[in-house]
Amino acid sequence: MASPVRITSQERSSARQRALVVAAARLLIDQGPGAVTHRAVAEAAGVPAGSANYYFPAKSQLYAEAVREAEEIRGSSALEMARALPQRNRSDSTTAILLIEVFYAPDLRVDVVPTRLEPMLAAYRDPDLRTIMMASRSRLLTALRITLESSGYHKVAAGPDVELLAQLIDASLIRAGLLGEKDPIVVAGLSVARLLELAQQAR
Repeated sequence: MASPVRITSQERSSARQRALVVAAARLLIDQGPGAVTHRAVAEAAGVPAGSANYYFPAKSQLYAEAVREAEEIRGSSALEMARALPQRNRSDSTTAILLIEVFYAPDLRVDVVPTRLEPMLAAYRDPDLRTIMMASRSRLLTALRITLESSGYHKVAAGPDVELLAQLIDASLIRAGLLGEKDPIVVAGLSVARLLELAQQAR
C-alpha cells in the first residue's frame, strides 16, 4: 500500500496565501475595491480570520496583490474570450459591444465603472499599481486585435488605432458613469462603434 502523501507546513502556508490572493482578486472583480478587506478576503478564501492580516499586514499589500491577480485573470480571460469568437463579419455596434466585453473580461456588468474602473483611477495615484496594471496591457490589446479580426475589421486590427480604441473604451465608460447613465456599456458602445466606422472609412 502506498504511503500517504504528506503536505508540509510550508506547502500549506503557500496554498493558504495563494487562496487569499485569488479570493481578493475575485472580490475586486465582482464587487470593486471596497470589498477587498482583510476580513472579507479571509472569509471568501475559507481560511481563519487572521490569515489575511498575517500574510498581508498592510491593506495596501493585500490590495496590490488583488490588483495583480485580477489583471492576470482579466488578461487570460480576454484572450480566451477573443479566441473563442467565431469568424464572421459583424456590424459596428455588435463589434463595439464585443470589444468592451473582451476588454473587461471575465465579467462585464452595468456597474463596470465603480467596480472595474476604480482600480485604474487608484493606479493613477500609485506608481506601483500603475506598473501592475500596465503589465497586462499588451495581452488586452492582443485580445482586441483578435476580436477585430474575428469580426471582419482586418485593417483596423492591423493598424495603429487599437491602443486608441482601448483608450476610448475606458474614457467612454467613465463619461457614461459620470452622466449617470443606467447602462454605461450601451452608451460607450455607441462611441466605440463610431470610431470603428471612422477607422474603416479612413482606410
